[in-house]
Amino acid sequence: MSDARPLPPIALDPEGVVFDMDGILCDSEPLWAAARFAVAEAVGSSITEEDFHAFYGANTAQWSAGMAKLFGHPDAAEIARLTIEHLLNAYKGGAIRPINSGVAALRRAAARGPVAVASGSPRVVIGTVLELLGLANVVREYVSCDEVTGGKPLPDVYLEACRRIGITPSRSLAIEDSLAGARAGKAAGMTVVLVPLDGAPSSAGAEEFADVILTSLDELPLTPRP
Repeated sequence: MSDARPLPPIALDPEGVVFDMDGILCDSEPLWAAARFAVAEAVGSSITEEDFHAFYGANTAQWSAGMAKLFGHPDAAEIARLTIEHLLNAYKGGAIRPINSGVAALRRAAARGPVAVASGSPRVVIGTVLELLGLANVVREYVSCDEVTGGKPLPDVYLEACRRIGITPSRSLAIEDSLAGARAGKAAGMTVVLVPLDGAPSSAGAEEFADVILTSLDELPLTPRP
């Protein structure tokens, strides 16, 4: 169920919709965690789940630098390469966990107007996930936080996604699950639709920045325009 408030008119008829990926289209936090644990072991170090909290919304340069510092490793680029390689192998090996309500909502949104994906994941990861989810021919544009000045909670990735698909942020939706993402969407001037993940530290506090709070994107109609 939603937060019981009626959906605002813009949620029923947005100009366009920009979707986060991790936690909205696929449940990827366990795979990211596994990749980080594996890289820590590979370089003879360790990491905890609490350490991950600093990485939510970060771009690749930010989180790889943070991991390298934790590991005492001199090469953040190597840490990034190993992590992304492990993650891609997991996805391509069949470990991807689609969130069906999010995938269906993206398809509904694309059937009625422009859509994009704005994610903290590297571009190669976004492209791989969209291909595996059968969305590569549905999503017009996708933007990684690596392609803009900074990661979430800065608004850059959402503003760039809106620019690429030609929509007005103030008339469009940002679909998010996390605090960093909700803050980014709000800072971009968008209407933030939040679908928090139960018990996920990344979602804690996100409600404060949401315009609409749902338990499933099945609750968001996104009906076709006449």
